[in-house]
Amino acid sequence: MAEVIYTMPNMMTKARNTHGEREERIGDIYATIESLRDQHQDYVGTEESSNTLGTVRSQQLDPVSPPRCQIRGVVVLLVLLTVVLLAGLVGLAVQHKTISMKVEQLLQRLKNVTEQRDLLTLCNQDCPRYWDKFGCKCYSRQQGSWKKSRELCVSDGADLVVVDSEKEMDFINRYGGTIWLGATDEASDGLWRWVDGTVLSADNPSWGRGKPDGGREKNCLLNEHNSTIWLGVTDKACEAINWGLCEYNLMK
Repeated sequence: MAEVIYTMPNMMTKARNTHGEREERIGDIYATIESLRDQHQDYVGTEESSNTLGTVRSQQLDPVSPPRCQIRGVVVLLVLLTVVLLAGLVGLAVQHKTISMKVEQLLQRLKNVTEQRDLLTLCNQDCPRYWDKFGCKCYSRQQGSWKKSRELCVSDGADLVVVDSEKEMDFINRYGGTIWLGATDEASDGLWRWVDGTVLSADNPSWGRGKPDGGREKNCLLNEHNSTIWLGVTDKACEAINWGLCEYNLMK
């Protein structure tokens, strides 16, 4: 009987322990469920946050790569600016060339005017004593053969006269008589040249009738008069003695 009594408390103690263990296990199960629930909520929150951030990031523009439409606009603008600049440079070049040409023309005109002024100044000078003036030339006579007359003219800084115009021929005729003029065909028979190198044509109206006709014997030009009548120019032998008409140009 005593053994039964002592055994019963042990059984009750064991039942109590078993009941306590069940409560602890139930508590552990609830704790585990709560932990899993919290983890699930955290995961869901994290996933939603990630999706939200991804959406925001996808809506934001990439600062490194601007849209193509903006790049094209910039390119077109740069091309237009380049064309405008080139057109401006071409315009400036054309304008500069035009201005340069006008400046050159003005300088040339100024040069011409200056030369004319200087020539007029020279032309207004007086001839030396015993020299006659006509236009811008001075005239004087030297006697001798054609070559001797020319030598005397050159020694005075002049030369035998070269007739440039009909007016000058009229002036020369005022001297009368026979006068050596500055032309010869001695270098090439039939080709008459003035002492300045210009050619005197055989068709020149100043030649006398039927002249020149001297061939190789008459190679120098003579202005011939008979009393008061002018007979024209003719070819004569260069060794004949006559007055030679010297001239020098005041404008040289």
